[in-house]
Amino acid sequence: MSKPVIGIPAERRLLGDSYRNSVNQGEVAAVIKAGGVPVLIPTREPDLAESYAAVIDGLLLPGGADVAPRFYDEEPLPKLSMTDAYLDETEIALTQLAVAQHKPILGICRGTQVLNVALGGNLYQDIETQFDRQPLQHFQNAPMDQGTHYAEVAEDSILRQIFGGESRVLVNSHHHQSIKHLAPQLKLTAAASDDVVEAVESKDGELIVGVQWHPETMFEVNQQQFAIFENFIARVKRAHV
Repeated sequence: MSKPVIGIPAERRLLGDSYRNSVNQGEVAAVIKAGGVPVLIPTREPDLAESYAAVIDGLLLPGGADVAPRFYDEEPLPKLSMTDAYLDETEIALTQLAVAQHKPILGICRGTQVLNVALGGNLYQDIETQFDRQPLQHFQNAPMDQGTHYAEVAEDSILRQIFGGESRVLVNSHHHQSIKHLAPQLKLTAAASDDVVEAVESKDGELIVGVQWHPETMFEVNQQQFAIFENFIARVKRAHV
């Protein structure tokens, strides 16, 4: 196929006196370098999700704000941060449509959490106050192109293949929410030493890969992290053969 079209939902941000739809440049640059064509989806319009899904070959769910807990049947707790229910509803719809249409997905940080919620799982609204164990520092103070803690990678996973068979990878961390109960279609493929979920993928081993860290801020200095995007584009191409 020609270069695959990768949809990236763009969140609404206030810049100066007006709102703009934007995504992180790292995600756009990584998709282009890996051989894809990024298309920004101005989200917050759930009714248009089906039309967006029809014109993309793959879906990249980026990082961003907290997921509103009403989408997994919970009330908001005190440590919940900023949410945008219109953004959540649109990304959940896009995820469900991509899965139904067998269009591969890559989830990054919030994107992995959206994946889990869209497919029937739930989240810790705040790791520090809800997690059973004392968590690591998951909102790092180091620059985001540097890893700060390790993730143990499952043997029977796409991620282990992406990392050349390595069972332990250094990742960055910039989140206070994480997956709690895993959605039925997903399996755990990496975890931190405190048992916080660091990566998931679909049980079919091809459709979905989601990571809790931010490879889009590391890929320029770390080939392992760029390989996540190369694998994503390869999965999209295989899906359209």
